[in-house]
Amino acid sequence: MNKKPRKIDVLLFDNVNTLDVAGPAQAFDAAFHEGEHLYQHRFVTLDGGTVRSDCGLQLTADGKLSDPTEADDLLIPGGPGANAMCDNPEVLNALRAHLAKPGNGRLISICSGALVLAAAGVLDGLTATTHWSSEARARTYEQVNWDLDRISVSHDRIFTSAGVTTGIDLALAIIRADHGRQIALEVARELVVQLRRTGGQSQYAIHIAGQPSSDDSLSKLIEAVVARPDQDWTLEALAAEAGLNPRTLSRHFQRDIGLSPAQFVERTRVDHARGLLSETLPLKSVAARSGFGDLQRMRRAFQRRFGVSIADYKRLFGAEGRL
Repeated sequence: MNKKPRKIDVLLFDNVNTLDVAGPAQAFDAAFHEGEHLYQHRFVTLDGGTVRSDCGLQLTADGKLSDPTEADDLLIPGGPGANAMCDNPEVLNALRAHLAKPGNGRLISICSGALVLAAAGVLDGLTATTHWSSEARARTYEQVNWDLDRISVSHDRIFTSAGVTTGIDLALAIIRADHGRQIALEVARELVVQLRRTGGQSQYAIHIAGQPSSDDSLSKLIEAVVARPDQDWTLEALAAEAGLNPRTLSRHFQRDIGLSPAQFVERTRVDHARGLLSETLPLKSVAARSGFGDLQRMRRAFQRRFGVSIADYKRLFGAEGRL
């Protein structure tokens, strides 16, 4: 393969989230074709010096953000230190300048790194995502159409991802778009992760919320529903799966995650459907595979969850589907 590797500059700063840096960097580094790296990294800081991540790990830079660079892409991770980057004129100007350069250079943000892009104004008028805990700060950038339940969002040359490990999901999506499914699948196998997760941040938050259940029954049930949303999950079926009676199961759901069993099943199915919508499947197939069975039931569920129709949801958030 004679094609040169795509070059990526990764911004480092004090209190950066280590996984926001290491996750996507490792994924890109694991992408090969005929023994040749498909991506190449350069790690940069504002002054070219060492920084300390939020977990205390010291990270060494290859150069300064302001250095002349041949990088195709600029990656902005998140972490507690991202707030300072939002107020740094040098960083914000660098983002704008990178996007203004001729060519197909991309801006890639991980987690709360999307807030830095928002502060630079490059997300204005676009749909974007970031870590669910950054919602209050994100909403201050009113020109951005935030969809904080998305794992990742792409717009031509601008990419945002949700929390922490979703940087790997975004890297895999970029690798797949650049070089095809097979190479992305090889990277996913190397990292022992899914090539593509369905659902959004809320699905994983719900899953985690159920894990403290004292008898472990709720977390196992959540795993089963998330894995098989198309199963006929009546209250009786849920209770049988958990080994509890229906009344006890309902009480555990309200206690641990603040939802009824039926609300949890519907939310899981909506999350699964949202992931399937991006695959341009017929809507009837999406309804069947996500467990709604009936297209009208899915439409009513979207209306309850988002206050908009599926058609409006696709228009607002860029999901695609056909009848």
